[in-house]
Amino acid sequence: MTPTGVVGVRRKVVKNPYLDTYMKMTEYELTVWKQVFERSIAMKPSREKALRLRAIEQTLRTIETKKSRAA
Repeated sequence: MTPTGVVGVRRKVVKNPYLDTYMKMTEYELTVWKQVFERSIAMKPSREKALRLRAIEQTLRTIETKKSRAA
């Protein structure tokens, strides 16, 4: 298995602790927080910020999927 494959599997297996927090937010709030964390990571990256950003992006994708199915 390649290193990329291992990282991909690990992302699916390990639960993101921040996902529950962002599932409750509106799309507007998520978009604003996404911008905040992108800028923050650019200044000083950390694992926590990356996990939070990944949770926000996953939640936004879920919202988009629900919207497209409803249309």
